[in-house]
Amino acid sequence: MEIAPRQLADAAEVARRWIRFQAMLWDLPGISFGMSHRGRVVMLDAKGTADLATRRPVTADTTSYRCASITKTMTATLVMQQVEAGRMRLDAPITTYLSWTRRLSDARDISIRHLLIHGGGVIRDGSNHWGDDDFPDRDAVRREVRQQLTFAEPATTFRYSNIAYVLLGEALEAVTGRPFDALLQRDVLGRLGLKRSAPSLTPRVTRTLATGYYPRRPGEEPRPARHAEARAFTPAGGLVSTVPDLLNYQHAHFPDGGDLISDLSRREMQRTQWQRSEEPNHGLGWMIWDVDGITIRGHSGGFPGFTTKIGFSPEWSLAAAVLSNTNGPVPGMALDAMFHSVAAVVRRWSDAAETASGHTRTSLGRFAGHYRGDIGEMTIVRINRSLYLLDPEIAMPLAAAARLLPDGARRFTIVEGDDYGHFGEEVSFTLDASGRSTSMRYGPHTLQRADV
Repeated sequence: MEIAPRQLADAAEVARRWIRFQAMLWDLPGISFGMSHRGRVVMLDAKGTADLATRRPVTADTTSYRCASITKTMTATLVMQQVEAGRMRLDAPITTYLSWTRRLSDARDISIRHLLIHGGGVIRDGSNHWGDDDFPDRDAVRREVRQQLTFAEPATTFRYSNIAYVLLGEALEAVTGRPFDALLQRDVLGRLGLKRSAPSLTPRVTRTLATGYYPRRPGEEPRPARHAEARAFTPAGGLVSTVPDLLNYQHAHFPDGGDLISDLSRREMQRTQWQRSEEPNHGLGWMIWDVDGITIRGHSGGFPGFTTKIGFSPEWSLAAAVLSNTNGPVPGMALDAMFHSVAAVVRRWSDAAETASGHTRTSLGRFAGHYRGDIGEMTIVRINRSLYLLDPEIAMPLAAAARLLPDGARRFTIVEGDDYGHFGEEVSFTLDASGRSTSMRYGPHTLQRADV
């Protein structure tokens, strides 16, 4: 899919304004996010605080976060490397690689592929005797697995499983003779030059790591989460990384992404191998879902005090990442909003080419921004040579956007939009001495500029 630079720029600005508003609305401590096209960063931004006690701000390029289950995509990548080397087979049982599982009757029919797609009927986390901010060592996991490995027959039902990826990590160690941390560092992070990422809490990434905060109700004080090592759960969720590193990592899974794995392995990982009753579906390590006509491969992550999400579309040559230092829905919403913004801008581009004499893209940009009044908040964005008015609180920002047609230097008419709104009526702006808008009149309402 061809996307022009101006289309990308306008879509990125729509998404950027929407994400920053949502971060304010949900009172997030901090959030970092970005988007790239064909490996080139087209948006990189951050808002908020990495540590509330010291007031250290988050940055878009250097603040690191606990990425949790995004790690599973790297574990799956390591498996595919070993498959290519002939040391592992996707359809071999786990007992081929882990001798201690051979005494478990329910392990004999569970394949490497079953574990990768969460189709092995394997328990999710075990008993979780270790607590929310602690994780088991390998001996504890083995004791749990010996007591109960599965809840259903393999290939009969989908059940997301961290234990499955713990077993995959141990199998990788068995066939390579290297600890999982060292394997991930050498064969993924090191090969891609991801210098701000690590498999676990190394001193290097801890220096830039944001403090995670548990969710809180209105009026409650922020409560920091302890920086716990993932220990045996490292292959399922130990990764620490940044937005730029995760964008580069995803580009390595594009057809032109280098030699991390072969194109055949990329295709095998990214095709749907378990069709769920609702999205996301699952490939080998990747979640797969659609947003506004774009098929995305990616993964979410949840760790005590952190929520993260990444996603990419080889067909559109796009990758995105959103990292936050609290638990909540914003990263998932934000990632989808970025892809939606690109699709919606491309779809509207021709219609948005219409404007009136006396206006250019640059002059229209003076009106773009957030506006706040007694009726709530609205956002004005530029697409091509038109302005659009949108509600920043809805999940897909351009889904119900109203197009404004110029009717003078500061006046516009709503020519598309919600028929519950002021369709066909005037929107006007007040400008300061520099020509920048300071307020907006919408129907009977005045809203003051209040950028986030």
